Amino acid sequence: MDRNSEEFESMGICAIYREAYKVTVSWKKIFSHIAFTLILPLAIIFLVQIEISALLANKIKFNQIIDEYQTGNSSYANILQAHISSEIIILYASKVICWIFICVLSLLSTSAVVYTIACIYSTKDITFKKVRGAVPKVWKRLMVTFLWNFLIVIVYNFIMALVIFLLALLFLVLSQVFSFKFDVKSTAGIILSVILMVFIFIPYLIGAMYISLVWYLASVTAILENISGIEAMKKGKDLLKGKLWISFFTYVTLQICYSGTLSVFSSLVVHGHGGCLAVVGRVILGIFCLVLLVMFLHFGLVIQTIIYFVCKSHHKENIDKSSLADHLDGYHHGDYVPLSSNENVQPAGAFV
Repeated sequence: MDRNSEEFESMGICAIYREAYKVTVSWKKIFSHIAFTLILPLAIIFLVQIEISALLANKIKFNQIIDEYQTGNSSYANILQAHISSEIIILYASKVICWIFICVLSLLSTSAVVYTIACIYSTKDITFKKVRGAVPKVWKRLMVTFLWNFLIVIVYNFIMALVIFLLALLFLVLSQVFSFKFDVKSTAGIILSVILMVFIFIPYLIGAMYISLVWYLASVTAILENISGIEAMKKGKDLLKGKLWISFFTYVTLQICYSGTLSVFSSLVVHGHGGCLAVVGRVILGIFCLVLLVMFLHFGLVIQTIIYFVCKSHHKENIDKSSLADHLDGYHHGDYVPLSSNENVQPAGAFV
């Protein structure tokens, strides 16, 4: 049956997961195309980056161990140290390159999935060819919003680093004034460390997650509404009100799935801790991790889009199907149509 605004508004966490599954199953052909062309390469780069980093880190560690035993052979030691320095540069350069590819593919995947779901919800005819044609224009708007989010993250981390530096400086001054030494292993040191973690690390983590949640909705807003950049971030912040806990739970759940998959790949496939897996077993497990990561990335983007509609419905900012369809047509014709905010979203009848 069709989803009306009230049904979106009343959706809980389980209902959102069910809706994401129904959307995927009902339109599995087009989502399969998106997964193979965008999400699969993204997942591969995630895993390859772990493999490359591990290989280079092990090589650097091995050369550093050899360097420690080079006594009386200064020429060889200098060559080895230069080699280690070049390997460290290669390690960080590879991380930066992989990060750039991950960002680009993430934005392209988000653009494709959000655009596709919006077309489905507006009952527009949708093919992978249309998605492929719209993604470059959608991606440009999303990139502007991403850069603003990136700037906000940098400023946030700079402020937190400054706060930590000032607190450390204050602590150093007080320790000199009152002539006491800080021992982490002592009872007082442990208590003070816990207090610092509670009042610094936890608030920092909460703030970082809140920024991520705002970006979570702003990325969809930039695609489906006639705003981008800082305006989309502000709109994402407003949409988050009232549905913060649902957004938070789905975000944390997905992050656990991503992190768990990457941790299993790193510990059992790349490093093979304990030698419990043979080469064939590690290859099979690596493929399994890749499939899982593709699935989690896909469902994360689908859930992200559904939560946008849930938040819109909660704030009574309902979208007419025809207005949404006209807005999406603008990506092909070059004219963006502002969305109406007084009608209902009626998803396609395929959602049964």
